[in-house]
Amino acid sequence: MRIYRLVLVEPEGKINMGFILRLCKNFSVEDICVVNPQFDIRGEEVIEFSAKASDFIEKVKVARSLQECLKGAKIVVCTTAKARKETDLLRQSMPPQVLHSLLPSTGVTALVFGRESVGLRRSELRECDIVSTLETGAEYNVLNLSHAVAIYLYELRRAEASNTAGVYEECSDRSLKSLRRVLRELEALTGDVRGVQALKNVIFRSGPRKPECRALYKFLKKMKYRLMKE
Repeated sequence: MRIYRLVLVEPEGKINMGFILRLCKNFSVEDICVVNPQFDIRGEEVIEFSAKASDFIEKVKVARSLQECLKGAKIVVCTTAKARKETDLLRQSMPPQVLHSLLPSTGVTALVFGRESVGLRRSELRECDIVSTLETGAEYNVLNLSHAVAIYLYELRRAEASNTAGVYEECSDRSLKSLRRVLRELEALTGDVRGVQALKNVIFRSGPRKPECRALYKFLKKMKYRLMKE
């Protein structure tokens, strides 16, 4: 069973936070982690605008870093309004309506949303496995935070209801962690940040199956050892 973890990085709006708690209750998202909120999570406005979801305030974990919120996540999806720049490999994004087919059907999927003012920083985007952008078809596609959360949760739950999940055996948490580790090691050895980021994008956007994860890990490990011998 897939579990969604909603991660908010340094949210700035109390009203937005209240609305987001309502959305979490609407879509049964009980794993909520907030990095350095810029207000009191239990403040009056948060409670007021969360309405009948004020009990979900007790489910919020407050963390000091994004890494703390990502512990135990099988795959990490980060959202950004700036996407698809030809030369920017960190922002090669996917629309929310196709995410369901790329995500594992078991384990924790972390959905990461950035600050209302500036979104996610590049250092934070590097923690992601998949980047997603909600294209509005307009020149200005920066949505209010709570609106963006609503659309993503709706799209993911709608896709689940249509029962489009595959029947193949997925990569394990351990395999995905091993792939991330060996990719970081290859980046350190080669110094080719862009090349390794491109490879990571391709691997995690393809939704690899269990035997493919194993084969990829062995292949990348062989490459690492050959580079170390040179």
